[in-house]
Amino acid sequence: MKRASLPLLLLPLLLAAAPALAQQEAQYSQYMNNNYLLNPGATGAEDYIDVKFSYRTQWVGLEGAPRTYYASVNSSLGKWLTTDKRTRHDLRRPFHAIGGYVYRDETGPISRTSAYVSYAYNVVLTPKIRAALGMSVGVQQFAVDGSKLQFFDPTTVAPSDASRVLDGSVGLWVYSPSVFVGVSSTQLLANKLDFSYGLNGLEAGAGNSLRRHYYFTGGVRLPLTDDWSVVPSVLVKAVSPAPLSADINAKLKYQDLLWAGVSYRLNDAAVAMVGFNYEQLSVGYSYDTGTSRLTGYHGGSHEILVGLRLKKKAQVVCTNRFW
Repeated sequence: MKRASLPLLLLPLLLAAAPALAQQEAQYSQYMNNNYLLNPGATGAEDYIDVKFSYRTQWVGLEGAPRTYYASVNSSLGKWLTTDKRTRHDLRRPFHAIGGYVYRDETGPISRTSAYVSYAYNVVLTPKIRAALGMSVGVQQFAVDGSKLQFFDPTTVAPSDASRVLDGSVGLWVYSPSVFVGVSSTQLLANKLDFSYGLNGLEAGAGNSLRRHYYFTGGVRLPLTDDWSVVPSVLVKAVSPAPLSADINAKLKYQDLLWAGVSYRLNDAAVAMVGFNYEQLSVGYSYDTGTSRLTGYHGGSHEILVGLRLKKKAQVVCTNRFW
């Protein structure tokens, strides 16, 4: 594997952080295990309190490469979803759901720390199909750590600073026990950051802004036998002026115990995934091997996801609807 020098590395990292030049939000390979991250409409879609923790290290071996951490929790309100004594009227009742998540994304000297709360209103379209409209609001902090910047002139001292902005997202989520479709938009407010790097260091009011991101995702569960099923799905991401991005996925699942999957991110990476569920615990692991021109400079990307399916009542927790 080739090794990139720090000056060569900093240029693409800073460009990747510039709002006008690239996708700003963190990359996830196991997004389909937690659609709530990209679509607030998926808040409370499962019949349990859904808790997730994840760590992703991208482009291993490349100095200053991205690292991402997050924790999320979401649930429907009330207990009617998880009781066996549901009436026909109960099955047609709309319900409310709430959630929240925090994450931190680090790329060399640049970091982003965010916290959000979300709400979704869920209605019944047919006895098996529901639709939910959700929204989330929160705060993002973008920061530059000047101590992590290195220059050819060792006497050069780079400044550090941070900018905080309000943020929000909206999403529509339509689902049944075997199909899901979602559309969402994040960084909806497109707020401007109050600093950027210039020739003379940090410049206030330089006009960098958050770009709206648009997501479309869909998938279907296809039963092969009583125990085996396959779930093809797709995620399309759009943010101007970056080119359209798409993830094409397929997952083979054995009951609610074991699963394995593959994914292809156009012009970027091929992904292998595997995981298991044991009672209320779920664990997933994925490995990305790059297909872009940066591939020769790193050893791929690793992502691990740990989930907890917490009961609302003393009863069996239902299986995952989709994954």
